[in-house]
Amino acid sequence: MALIELGPGTPAPPVPATPPPAYVYRRAGLLVAVLLVLALGGAAPTSSLLWQRIALVPVADRAEFQLLDGHLYVVDFRGDQPRVGAWSTDPVRELWNVPGPPGSEDKPYYIAGGGDGLVMLTVGRTTTVLDAATGAVRWRSPTLLQRLDDRLGMVLEERFRPGTEYDQESGAPGGLYGASSDVLHTEPALSTSLSGVDLATGHRRWTATVPGSVSVVWTGPARRAIAVLSDARLTVRAPDTGAVLREREMPRVGGHGPTWFEDAGTALLVHYGPFGEGGLVAAYASDTLDELWQQELPDPQGASGTCRGLPCAETRAGAAVLDPRTGATLWRAGPSADLVAFDDDTVLELEPAGRPRRVLDRRTGRARIDLRYWTSLASAPGDENVVLATVGPATPGTAVGLLRPGAAAVQPLGRVAGGTDFHSGGDLVGCRVPGGVAIYRHLG
Repeated sequence: MALIELGPGTPAPPVPATPPPAYVYRRAGLLVAVLLVLALGGAAPTSSLLWQRIALVPVADRAEFQLLDGHLYVVDFRGDQPRVGAWSTDPVRELWNVPGPPGSEDKPYYIAGGGDGLVMLTVGRTTTVLDAATGAVRWRSPTLLQRLDDRLGMVLEERFRPGTEYDQESGAPGGLYGASSDVLHTEPALSTSLSGVDLATGHRRWTATVPGSVSVVWTGPARRAIAVLSDARLTVRAPDTGAVLREREMPRVGGHGPTWFEDAGTALLVHYGPFGEGGLVAAYASDTLDELWQQELPDPQGASGTCRGLPCAETRAGAAVLDPRTGATLWRAGPSADLVAFDDDTVLELEPAGRPRRVLDRRTGRARIDLRYWTSLASAPGDENVVLATVGPATPGTAVGLLRPGAAAVQPLGRVAGGTDFHSGGDLVGCRVPGGVAIYRHLG
């Protein structure tokens, strides 16, 4: 079996610099949504006047759908070629329906917000930017496109030596390289270019080229910075200009540089071992790049749980949550628990299937809220709201609740008869029901 990994001097980005596929959103949304559940503490929601059904959109049973900027976007895989459509929800009216790029529901194929008047359609590792009003193609990126804000995006392009393309039919063993396109290579990249682009036109505002391969992390709208790790340096750049804001050289361990890194909020964790394995980890302050601590983390192979957005040592017995400033163990989670950072004060604990368990205090691990009443959750990428739902013998229909960041409890919204496959976007919730997708507006 071929192994996709980094070679010496060429760290491969374990997390793409572009929006992840829909199945990632579902899992991540689970976690986030579960977090929200945290506030209810197990009490069943009652009916609410804040829950209004406004539309029923006739969407095919197998079609994927997403709510963005008050519109419902649909990807229909029936037929020889996928079709992409947009609907207004109040009143219900189909705005446009156009052929989509070749692809299938078996591979990443999803719509995401692209800023003011734009939507982004990602298929595999390519992205097409569409006009939200007409469905017309504005421009295409042959590599993954990461939306940074309503005006700006980011793309990576790797340059490989000619003749190093990997023959997938051969099944030959060995390391494989390539993060920006669907083509894999048998040698590391010679260089990687990182560019800030205008989302509406694809115009490149700036480009920076780094030797070898890089890992890239967008720190989000609050911190507004692009962190870049190469074999030699950890660099923080301004998204609007690409200017270097902070930079430091990376030490070599056993003759090798770092291989990948991750954002843990107040710290950037730089790993020297292969991705997904144990080894030396060094933590650097996100705001200054000062070194905070170093330690050897155990091999997580066989670990029963995972951590996202916070520093952990993952073991078969459960994850140990670390202090991002010192590296000291703060508390240990039980086995088979997935942990997701919710905010500066809390962590969401999920079951392996994504069902919420509890909301935990980030410093102590103490349970704040029992989430086991809820059975599913949904959230849209970049949307602060999380929609929770539960179905059970004591629940007529599907009960729906909402939690906003900083809220002390889940807000009951109402119920949906036969509702499944919930998606949220702004003040709207879409629920798959017989006959299509029912659209609700919440006033919470």
